[in-house]
Amino acid sequence: MRIIMTNADITILRQSNALPLDYMNYLEEEFLGLYHALGCDEALDDWSLAKDGYMVVVEAGDSNLQPVGLRYGLRQTMPEFVELVEAGNQLIYRIGVLYDHDFMMLFYSLVGIHDAETEAWLQAHVSQNERMVTAVEMQ
Repeated sequence: MRIIMTNADITILRQSNALPLDYMNYLEEEFLGLYHALGCDEALDDWSLAKDGYMVVVEAGDSNLQPVGLRYGLRQTMPEFVELVEAGNQLIYRIGVLYDHDFMMLFYSLVGIHDAETEAWLQAHVSQNERMVTAVEMQ
């Protein structure tokens, strides 16, 4: 699991080469979009998502999401949305979970990395939303 709250987190994640390039580019664009929407007058390097809800990259094998407030995992939540995002050659789930009226966590994962039950749950929620977007549309 990777947690993104600041521009420094994006830089560290990019330098680690832990994610495919298209996925990393999408996450950076998403972060910058949130900054422009929520950052007010703060400088990019001083701004943090900590007070509004941050970005969590769920990786293969991540079953314990308690450190980011999901006591029982993704399948036991009531997400506000689950979207399927096409970023270059990557298909990504984008999941919004509202913790309270001011704090929404955004979870991201590559399609196909979860166990069969979780993939089915995610696909069912994507089908309910009937929404697939490209990274370009989200800018």
